[in-house]
Amino acid sequence: MKILLTNDDGYNAEGIRILYERLQKYGDVVLVAPDKHMSGSSMCRAFWDKLEVKQHEENIFSVTGTPADSVVIALHGLNIRPDVIISGINNGFNISTDTVYSGTIGACMEGIKAGIPAIAFSADYDDFTNAKKDLDYVMNYILNKNLLSDKYLLNVNFVKKSLNKTKGIIITDLGFRPMEFYYIKEGEHYLSRRRHLEYTPEEGTDLWAARNGYISITPLKFGNQTEYGLKELRNKVMRSE
Repeated sequence: MKILLTNDDGYNAEGIRILYERLQKYGDVVLVAPDKHMSGSSMCRAFWDKLEVKQHEENIFSVTGTPADSVVIALHGLNIRPDVIISGINNGFNISTDTVYSGTIGACMEGIKAGIPAIAFSADYDDFTNAKKDLDYVMNYILNKNLLSDKYLLNVNFVKKSLNKTKGIIITDLGFRPMEFYYIKEGEHYLSRRRHLEYTPEEGTDLWAARNGYISITPLKFGNQTEYGLKELRNKVMRSE
């Protein structure tokens, strides 16, 4: 199996280096990732800028662009032909609405757009203990159950650092986590801040899994496609005719 590895924390971040080392047993791994931290970049692309690619080792490259740029450069510049794209391990969960902004997810979306299966891995902030412990468990679960698809990516979140033991893996939907965004001024600059509001996560969602000690695997379709919305709109039109 040929694996293209990328992330949004930078090519030398701890999470991606864990994956680079640990994924060798599953196939040939090539790492192509941003040269610096690019969190929150979603599928942003540097369409009008010149991108620089540096080769650091035989199979490790950095790109002066976004995670999505890194995937496109790998596929169409370096001519890498992977069987799967793996992004992460992100430093911080990618659950709920985080998935809209995430560069980790954005890189995988570029894979799905190109018809290549993709997996996004994320762990609790500044703690990869459970990710390292459970990575083989999750990879074997995905491969043995043939979960890879070119129709949707697999968004995986490991168990949070306050829990020492994983209860298992569950397939989840996206949950909704209410937040309050605000800015504070420091000198001439404004800094973004957010506050999590109280909520009860719905069972079967990624948020519920995170609270209850389960690894979540959430399928995410390309862009903003929604089977529920499509079905609902078609039903409304049929009822009105």
